[in-house]
Amino acid sequence: MKRHGPARPAIAAALFAALAGIALVSYQTSRVQMMALDACEAVEAGDWDTALARTAERPGGTVGRFAAECRCLALIATDSGAECSELMEHVLAAPDAKDWAPNAILSVHLIQTWRDEGRTLEAADLARRASGQHPDDPDLFYLELVTRGSVEDEGLVLRELESRLGGGGPHELRMRSSLATRYLMRGDSHQALQVLGSLDSADVEHPDDVARWFDTRAMAFAWDSDLEGVRRTFRAWERTGGDPVDLRARYALTLSMAGMSDPEHDPIELLQRALAEPEGLDPRLYETLAIRLILTLVNAGRVDEALGVYDQTRERFELAGLTRTELERAARHRDLLGESLDTRLGSLRFAAPVDASGAELWLSPEPGEPVDADYELLPLSETGRVTARRAFGIAPQRWVYRDAAGHTTASGTVSPVPGEPVDVTIIPGAPVRAEPHAWVRLPGDGRRRVALLLLDCGDWRLVQYLRTRGELGFLDELIARGRRAVLESDPPLTAAALEALVWPGDTRAVSFLGLVHQMGVELAGLSSIGDNPFAALDWLLPERENLFSRLGAGPLSAANLLFAHGGVRAGRHAEVTGPEGARKRVALTRSARDLDADESARFPALARPGTERDDLMIRTIAAEFDTAEEVIRAGEVDLMALRIEPLDILTHAHFAETAQAGQDDGRGLLYSVYRYIDARLAAVHAMLDEDDVLIVMSDHGIRTAMEHSRQAIFVAEGPGIPAGRTPGQPSLAGVPRVLADLLGVSSEWPDADLAPWARTIAKR
Repeated sequence: MKRHGPARPAIAAALFAALAGIALVSYQTSRVQMMALDACEAVEAGDWDTALARTAERPGGTVGRFAAECRCLALIATDSGAECSELMEHVLAAPDAKDWAPNAILSVHLIQTWRDEGRTLEAADLARRASGQHPDDPDLFYLELVTRGSVEDEGLVLRELESRLGGGGPHELRMRSSLATRYLMRGDSHQALQVLGSLDSADVEHPDDVARWFDTRAMAFAWDSDLEGVRRTFRAWERTGGDPVDLRARYALTLSMAGMSDPEHDPIELLQRALAEPEGLDPRLYETLAIRLILTLVNAGRVDEALGVYDQTRERFELAGLTRTELERAARHRDLLGESLDTRLGSLRFAAPVDASGAELWLSPEPGEPVDADYELLPLSETGRVTARRAFGIAPQRWVYRDAAGHTTASGTVSPVPGEPVDVTIIPGAPVRAEPHAWVRLPGDGRRRVALLLLDCGDWRLVQYLRTRGELGFLDELIARGRRAVLESDPPLTAAALEALVWPGDTRAVSFLGLVHQMGVELAGLSSIGDNPFAALDWLLPERENLFSRLGAGPLSAANLLFAHGGVRAGRHAEVTGPEGARKRVALTRSARDLDADESARFPALARPGTERDDLMIRTIAAEFDTAEEVIRAGEVDLMALRIEPLDILTHAHFAETAQAGQDDGRGLLYSVYRYIDARLAAVHAMLDEDDVLIVMSDHGIRTAMEHSRQAIFVAEGPGIPAGRTPGQPSLAGVPRVLADLLGVSSEWPDADLAPWARTIAKR
């Protein structure tokens, strides 16, 4: 839901009618009532000065509250929103307004404003009050869910709000969809389907609510990898009057977003067919389909076709997150495969201020160097000039300029042009003074725990750029103290990486029993069956044991917080296995939360990111790190594996900004996200003790806005782990063996020469 200002005429009309009612019921025309009526009438007419003048006095009671609402609208209209917020705080704090809240639309505005300011507790209290007064308002229902869920136990909030439903209100379908979406964010597609219920049980007079309900239901089935459930949903949607053209488009989009495939239709053909019928399609849906098609074509190596779709669609839409430059870089990369570095060389001519004595210029390494290599120091001449030879590559060159005190004052990106010079003029700004990181851990307790944080799409090159700028204090220290490696993630897909991590003993052989099991999973999606009829054969299947069941088979316990959905086979999300094979759920407090006031002040770009998608992803990252801290604080598990999965979406959406040529000085949302992650990693580390091991890794990196790279991050730090770098590029498939070795659990899983030291440590 977008955060926007109130619909002033609608509110004003409602307030005016309410005040008129007060006057009629009381049979009085007191001075304060008339002033309040005049003020609300002035708001209705857009006469803000009169409204403010008529409400200069602050009467108490019901009339005073209505007058305050009208004054608040006038303040917002005259760019005095802060005064409106202060006024409402005063009114809400009055003893006789214990359960009162402003008009629904004004309440929405205030809740959103306070959330943006990091005042989530006040926003949550107002959301509770407002929903109590306006129980059928779907916007307030949603805001109460997300706002209270940020500061309370989200599971309890979900159950409380679910208990309010069932009355068949005008927007009950939309409210059910809001609850179901929250359950999907928690990785619980089964409960999402339960909450959605039956279409017959709710009022369906609002077509938009019906569409949202069907859309959410289809996505819940898709996240559960239930293709037949998705198909049934779209067939039912069409029977209720859904437009076939629109539904074909949404079907293609649902499968694409969930990473699913229809055996009867090629994914690219599905998207192409949907875009071939633009008449009647919602513009936002058309744009989203075009973006999905472009991404799919690029990943299939059909970049020329992707460029054609981009050029055609860019005439009408922004295509946020995609640029022609990025597409051309993807195409150029394929052309480079057969060319030598010499034919790709160009000159980068840097010009820094002449009087910058003691300044330093650092440049990212050559394309052929390891992605975790340190930046090269370029000697500046007395004139502030230096020329560097670099080859054109898929990744742009990044540079960092520091003053004599070692503080970064400028940085940016540049792409060499083969055989030609490229000029870069450096314009120093305010110095970036890195915050020193206090490397502390709690005293050891004689028990080793392993905390694994997987940054989905975490990229070495972006880390190295921000480290060189001096802005990743914790990661900089972690890499210096720990053992790092550049992992080979092949193929560079989240689903493949997580399967290698969670199912290290899976040989991927398709046996008769395996086929039977797959058939059973498909049948389990049919409502007439409900359960997998072949579940009794599970004990025969070789893939039954995974990382978590092996580690939790004995005295240890392992928590799976890797978030599996759609085509991602990563075991059961939010499940703890062990000791002795026992299974229980992780108590997830919340799936998303607003940044608090301190975080908002420290990371202002994240407090107001500008789009609903970015806002949700940032709030989800905040909650996921909260979960990591809660699990570690509880001290009950020996392994916690948690994936920060929104980073992938944010990276694809904003990577093009980081690759644009020019002096960026570290600006950009994605860079702020990395700084926030660094701060949260530091907090997680501070909760570990001297016996514990912290592992920070990624499932793959990023090459262009449309493509992943095979180079993944791996850094491990803890007692006995030797500092330094593992040679070469070991396979990501070796990580499960490292985890088992660290915890002293025997396994036959692939070694990959990633960490022979892990076996030595386990024997201590």
